[in-house]
Amino acid sequence: MFDASKELNAFYEGHVRLGTTLRNDLAGYRDLNLGRITDGLKLLGEKHNTTYRTWVDYKNQGSYAMHTLNQCEHIDYDIDVAVIFEKDDLPANAASARMHIRDALQEKMNGTNFSKDPDARKNAVTVWYSDGYHIDFAVYRRRTNFSGNTVIEHAGGDEWTERDPMAYTNWFTGQVDSKSPPTALQSALGLKVSVPKGQLRRVVRFVKAFARSRSAWALPGGIIITSLICEVYKPNTDRDDIALADTLKALLVRLKGSVHVENPVQPGLYFTSSDRRRREVERLRDELDAKLPSLDVLYRADCTFKQAMGAWDAIFWHNFWSDAKKDTTRSAVVTSGLAIECWLAKKKEGPVYKQHKSDSAALPKGVHLRFKAVPQNVMPPYSVRWAVRNEGHEAKEDGSLEHDTIKDADQPYWTSTAYKGRHTMICEIIKNGTTVQRGEHLVRIGPGRRLF
Repeated sequence: MFDASKELNAFYEGHVRLGTTLRNDLAGYRDLNLGRITDGLKLLGEKHNTTYRTWVDYKNQGSYAMHTLNQCEHIDYDIDVAVIFEKDDLPANAASARMHIRDALQEKMNGTNFSKDPDARKNAVTVWYSDGYHIDFAVYRRRTNFSGNTVIEHAGGDEWTERDPMAYTNWFTGQVDSKSPPTALQSALGLKVSVPKGQLRRVVRFVKAFARSRSAWALPGGIIITSLICEVYKPNTDRDDIALADTLKALLVRLKGSVHVENPVQPGLYFTSSDRRRREVERLRDELDAKLPSLDVLYRADCTFKQAMGAWDAIFWHNFWSDAKKDTTRSAVVTSGLAIECWLAKKKEGPVYKQHKSDSAALPKGVHLRFKAVPQNVMPPYSVRWAVRNEGHEAKEDGSLEHDTIKDADQPYWTSTAYKGRHTMICEIIKNGTTVQRGEHLVRIGPGRRLF
């Protein structure tokens, strides 16, 4: 196989691995919002003439904790944090406990850089930053059972469920230590290992980079990808590129056999129990089936450097692999004398709270958008044609790739963020049956709730 290990390592260090500086920045966001929970609970208590105690411990979870969180070309980082309270310091109902934390965060939102209100979702309370970050606070309580042992329970759905917030992270760390070269057996046999420690972790990051390489793809989140890679991982003691290629092939074989993914720390429970998650894994299978043949050239004796770079470019779709590759979907704004104002709102036709710039950081789903055309030197009467062009798996499968609407000159156009990907709002000023001005506004929409 053509040796691209040097280039793959450079790609990893420059465009995949998060890096210390950004990791510290994310920790700052985490700490700031942990403080907001504490301060917000104090304010809520003062409102209700009582005292609300804050969390007693927190644990990093997900990709951040496992050191598999990747760089994002357009900021879209998620941080998973378990906040642990004493049992008596939270409402007895699990859903009410999440809303309690949501309300505390809401108390501290005024004047902050949020793109929407804190959201008490099924498994966590989410804080959405307008510059692309979001933090998921999973709410836990701890109590002492009759045997004197500490029990930790998660507020997921309508019930409290006994769960160790560090179980998956600890499991993954064990997988990396036991499966990556050098393994205990390799060391005992004195086998030479040329790759750095932690190859399994790097392969997980590479596969996650593939899954997020196209903004319109709606593929599984990190916990499903991580679980699958730990299952099919093919180590190589000499080169990461061979390990990655072999693992991708093994992953495709695995998914052609079954798209169901079991939780490795909760046997009998499946990440793919919902139609949505199962469909994401099916898409991963289909995209692997379409893209993996591009690697065939690497196994030819006459494979050139240019061909090898093109093969990996087909996997990662990144300019690192081919400076000549042009993504024509990335042009930010096309205008001809027409300005388009886009404002964010919490509900349709409600008050707006922040202006949105074209092609800026990804918005979460569920944000309402108010568009208004501001033509130059065009006198009424005229009409405005709004054309929505969506992209990606979700919009295609929902039959919503495009739709057009004609509005009067003074009427705004309302829509909302619904489908992951890069979406274009095309605006045309029509006077006397002719388009006299045209503009485009790009809106990036991030995924819905991701598992890690």
